[in-house]
Amino acid sequence: MNIGIFTDTYYPQVSGVATSIKTLREQLEKQGHTAYIFTTTDPNVDKSIYERNIFRFSSIPFISFTDRRIAVRGLFHAYQVAKELNLDIIHTQTEFSMGLIGKFVAKNLKIPCIHTYHTMYEDYLHYVAKGRLLKPYHVKQMSKSFCYHMSGIVAPSLRVKETLERYGIDEPIE
Repeated sequence: MNIGIFTDTYYPQVSGVATSIKTLREQLEKQGHTAYIFTTTDPNVDKSIYERNIFRFSSIPFISFTDRRIAVRGLFHAYQVAKELNLDIIHTQTEFSMGLIGKFVAKNLKIPCIHTYHTMYEDYLHYVAKGRLLKPYHVKQMSKSFCYHMSGIVAPSLRVKETLERYGIDEPIE
């Protein structure tokens, strides 16, 4: 299969998500699949060096977490690249910029889209305006909205699965 992995976080960024995606890619390739990474630019990546099957999209630092990045353009370019690669499925790894682009691409190519829900956002609300701006209700609504119409959702832990079920997400969760 040709698999498009859409993420806002990838190497050389250091995080559990980046490590998880790197491991996923390696395991998919060991099984004979081709995994393509669609991710954000990173100031620590030399643009003159070729990265096999990695496509980077213009990005800026995220508001409250400046070591993380969000794509600022690339929607139609990602669609064109994915179409040329003849992707069979898209696997989003973020609910933000590249995740939304991945959902758009999957819908327009009429291919399945699955999602790994990595982050328990309720645990981080105090970092955004000291918890005064966003509340658990907002996380629930955002999560339900993003997961709507997914072909399936990967929950890396029982806690994530139970949280998504509590949010009322109806899509299959494994």
